[in-house]
Amino acid sequence: MKLILSQLSLEGVHLSKDAKVRLVSPQTIEKESGNPEVVAIVGSRALAIRAVSCSFPQLKLIQLTSAGADHVPCAVYQKRQVAVSNAADIYRIPIAETVVFGMLTMAKKLRANPNNRRLKLWRHYRTITELAGKQVLILGAGGIGTAVAKRLAGFELTVDGYDPYCKQKPEFQTIWRTKQKLCAEIGRYDYLVSALPDVPQTKHFFDASLLSLLKPTAVVVSVGRMSVFEEEAFYDALSKRRLGGAVLDIFEKLPNPIQNRYRRLSNVVVLPGVAAISQEVQPRLKRMIAENIHALLAENPPKNIINGVELFKGKSK
Repeated sequence: MKLILSQLSLEGVHLSKDAKVRLVSPQTIEKESGNPEVVAIVGSRALAIRAVSCSFPQLKLIQLTSAGADHVPCAVYQKRQVAVSNAADIYRIPIAETVVFGMLTMAKKLRANPNNRRLKLWRHYRTITELAGKQVLILGAGGIGTAVAKRLAGFELTVDGYDPYCKQKPEFQTIWRTKQKLCAEIGRYDYLVSALPDVPQTKHFFDASLLSLLKPTAVVVSVGRMSVFEEEAFYDALSKRRLGGAVLDIFEKLPNPIQNRYRRLSNVVVLPGVAAISQEVQPRLKRMIAENIHALLAENPPKNIINGVELFKGKSK
């Protein structure tokens, strides 16, 4: 028997007769430690982090339900020849749509004009702007960043990217590859979209020196990790109006607590961590997981491996 430990209900996913699914959580997975039937674990980053301390002699795959792999010990799993796969591209559509929503919210001053029930509206005629003709820089030109670029194409913006690891893509007019070049160009952008992950190379990427290079009307839309921003410098720039504003979705604590100090800033829109959520995400995620589990059981390489493990390499056809 081959056993898949899953944090996500895989009801409706048809597996081979010699395979079954057992629901687990980060709190209960240690009870399965030592089980020689476990070949795959499906779940969150928290589950993958907890599972590394367990013993699963036949484990071949950690299937994450997230696009990010923050703090998952990928190198440890690599040494054990356990592949780690992420949910790449599953969330790109809702996240990209949230970016467009955020940019339009700031441009059209929707926060300042919340409804039409008041007797007299102040419509902010002098401050409402258009997206057309503006310049946007997307930090992170992978699947999510590219999806954002595609959706912004129809707004007649100049869309550039920053990514040291991506080659030039047709969705971007230019992709800056070095931070030195980024610093030289960043001051001309009206919107900055951060889709950067939480990795050592991006921690406090936006420090005081980089933030000081942005134009005072620039708007930041963050659907990546907040660790990218040096907290005090970013808050200071927003509170003292050295930036035009921000739309922020992801914080360390979710859902965002009422004590979140960014809520008190009139030039900031705080979203409740919903950029990656839609009714369509779960069916899409299940289909991707099912494809990878079927590939694993058939001894074929799963997709979206992020830690360099090549399962079934050299298998005879």
